Amino acid sequence: MKGLLLLTLSALLLCVSADIRCHSCYKVPLLGCMDRQSCLLEPGQKCLTTNVYLGKMWLYSNLRCGTSKEPCLEAFNQTNQKLGLTYNTTCCSKDSCNSPAPRPAPALALVFLTSLAGVGLWLLH
Repeated sequence: MKGLLLLTLSALLLCVSADIRCHSCYKVPLLGCMDRQSCLLEPGQKCLTTNVYLGKMWLYSNLRCGTSKEPCLEAFNQTNQKLGLTYNTTCCSKDSCNSPAPRPAPALALVFLTSLAGVGLWLLH
C-alpha cells in the first residue's frame, strides 16, 4: 500500500512539474510588458528575466523561457563597454516565477514624461 501511494505521489508531482509556464515579453518603462505571452518550460530549463540598465536607470527587461540552445545563466553586472549597458539575469523554476510587475499608474507616467521634457528643454537651452 505504501509503495502504491509513493508511486501515485511521484507520478502526480511529475505531471505538475512538467507543466511549468514562464512569462514572455519585453517590459519597457511606462508601458509595461509588450506582447505579453507565456511559454511552456522545457524539462531541465528555467524561466529567466534579464534587466538592462544604462548607469542606474532601468531601460527594459526581457522575460522568457530558457531553452537548450539559450539556457538561463544567472549573471550580475555584466557590462557592454561600447553601449554602456549593464545586464542582470536571474533564473527561477516555479510556475510564473518571472512574473512581470503591474503596469505603472498613468499619473506616474505623466510625472516621468514631464520630467523628461524638462530635461530635454534644459539640454536645448
